Amino acid sequence: GMDGIIIGSAIFLLGIIGIPGNLLFCFAVYKRPEIRGKHVFEVMFSFSQKLNLNIFSMVNAICQFANYRWRRSDCFHYIIPYLFFSNYQAMMYVIIGADMLYSIFHPFRYLRVQTFPYLFLIQIPCIIFGIEHPLHAFFNMDPDDPIIFSCNPPLGTSGSAMQMWNITNIIVSITVVALYGVITVKMLCSARGADKSTAKAKFTRGVVKSATVLTLFFSASWFLSKINDRFSTFFPSLRPEVIQTMTTYSVIPAVASFAQTYYVHFMMSRDYRDAFKKCGFFGLFS
Repeated sequence: GMDGIIIGSAIFLLGIIGIPGNLLFCFAVYKRPEIRGKHVFEVMFSFSQKLNLNIFSMVNAICQFANYRWRRSDCFHYIIPYLFFSNYQAMMYVIIGADMLYSIFHPFRYLRVQTFPYLFLIQIPCIIFGIEHPLHAFFNMDPDDPIIFSCNPPLGTSGSAMQMWNITNIIVSITVVALYGVITVKMLCSARGADKSTAKAKFTRGVVKSATVLTLFFSASWFLSKINDRFSTFFPSLRPEVIQTMTTYSVIPAVASFAQTYYVHFMMSRDYRDAFKKCGFFGLFS
């Protein structure tokens, strides 16, 4: 129907935008030493998974165009990697915010931390959180195994599993917004009364801008999709078909969060813009 065409077209467009952007981002980090470091390696770990998520989303778009309907059990087995990487990247948002906060409050201690043991340790909470939802969904599969409107995480798991996934991701999302809020307040307080032309003041403006841009994009994409997943809770009297359709629309802002990496960093940082320009749009294929 028309809903399938709209959702499929939106996912397909975001995939076309997101996959080259993620590839170019990783290529720029590989080629340009000036944008490497702990922050960027964390971002690479997170957003390389988003490339995988984009691929799953593109399959979803094709199924929408073809009006293909899945049984819930078949959909669940297909999207197990999607469920893992989705939770993995959600927790990585928290880790990146916590890492920025640590570097601001303890800059000298942060600089002494060895990069690769540190990067290995921060993967542990992401992996644990990534495993949690597929396991919970597996042990709470829907015995009725209905045919669903679209194959995506909210519809591909049972009601109880979806509610748990949704609530935990909303908690994670609120944590991310709070972390970036603390970073912004801390930087503004530390720069109060300082000369606006100093290097410290310029650095502060850069960090505040980055935190603000990341928070806005995160809230308008991933966070929005999790709030929209609560549609069935807000309006329980609606027909199941309407709830499934509205829940499927929440995939669009989620896919937008997978596609934004390259473009957000291009907007928020002159260093990234310079590095991206030096690589060139077709630098990936050179």
